[in-house]
Amino acid sequence: MNFRLSFYQAIIGMLSLSTITSCGHQAAKEDPQLSLLIGTYTNDCDSRGVYLYRFDQQTGKSIPVSHCQIENPSFICLSPDRKLLYSVSENHDAKAAANATEIDLKSGTFGVTHSAYTSSTDSGGEDPCNIWTDGRFVVTANYSGGSLSIFALNDHGTRPELHQFLSFEGLREGAISHIHCALPTPDGRYLLVTDLGNDCIYRFTLHPNAQKGEPYLTDQTLVFQGETGSGPRHFCFSHHGKYLYLINELSGTLVVMNYQDGTLTPQQTIMAEEVPAHGSADIHLSPDGRFLYASHRLQNDGLSIYCVDSISGNLTKQDYQPTAAHPRNFTLTPNGKYLLVASRDNNKIEVYSRNPESGLLTLTPDSICLPKPVCLLFAEVPSSVNR
Repeated sequence: MNFRLSFYQAIIGMLSLSTITSCGHQAAKEDPQLSLLIGTYTNDCDSRGVYLYRFDQQTGKSIPVSHCQIENPSFICLSPDRKLLYSVSENHDAKAAANATEIDLKSGTFGVTHSAYTSSTDSGGEDPCNIWTDGRFVVTANYSGGSLSIFALNDHGTRPELHQFLSFEGLREGAISHIHCALPTPDGRYLLVTDLGNDCIYRFTLHPNAQKGEPYLTDQTLVFQGETGSGPRHFCFSHHGKYLYLINELSGTLVVMNYQDGTLTPQQTIMAEEVPAHGSADIHLSPDGRFLYASHRLQNDGLSIYCVDSISGNLTKQDYQPTAAHPRNFTLTPNGKYLLVASRDNNKIEVYSRNPESGLLTLTPDSICLPKPVCLLFAEVPSSVNR
């Protein structure tokens, strides 16, 4: 199999989330046991970095298994083969880094971590807040640096080495670039990049077969210009890849866009925040694609819940679920039965049961308490694991 084909298959697998994260397709025989990986902030608290729990997606119960000492791993992702955990070290200085950590989901253990700085100079790569990999390259979105760092991996997926660095300027007077998220399109051809400071989304052509000295990302194109001060943050695609859903951090709005051949066409904008807190954060679809959730923090912390029209993809407000303080990243179990919210300032992960017909949430007593949780990631446990 050529690498390009395997790359596209990996992209499709990650976007449909058939093996990890919140939007996975349920297997014919559901395995209740999941690995729950948790990224945290480690500054000014006793957090040890990345934590691994076993989570039962039938009961909502969890048990701690292990942890890995990494500085400020505020965003994490897994390699396509789930043998490596990639994380950022979100530091506001030259120590900002991307990390590759060996992981064994069967035993629940971590191995060696290899790190590389997000910039080859003393500045430009500060505060990496998002990380993505295709198994051959790793990309970090650097918020304060206003940049993208692209790392090449060795044959084992370890030892990231800075391969390409892209810096962004303000598009209008007084604007400062803040790159927040970089994810591939469902067709595997492009990488979409949100720039919160410039209120826009860029598109890059992906080159998965790039060799040393060749760019991994080319053809920078502005594909969406939002309203001034809106602050594009995170996005997700519908399962069939036709619609993109964008959460704007500063304006608190959701934008529904049609996606086709690298082009984004806005078709609906709807207010998501209930108060002007300027702190909207994350966005996910339910595994069946019928409901969309978005998190909001700083005031009236909670999740807005929307019904998704199966024909047009447009949204209708369903409810607003209050949560603990500062809900950032959240995720859903692959079977859609539970939704977990990382509430940074209450030092806990709330576990909500979810009504599959209405999409509404009910808080359970099974919260996970640990310092400053900010990123959640589910992964299937190999079937041979001892329970």
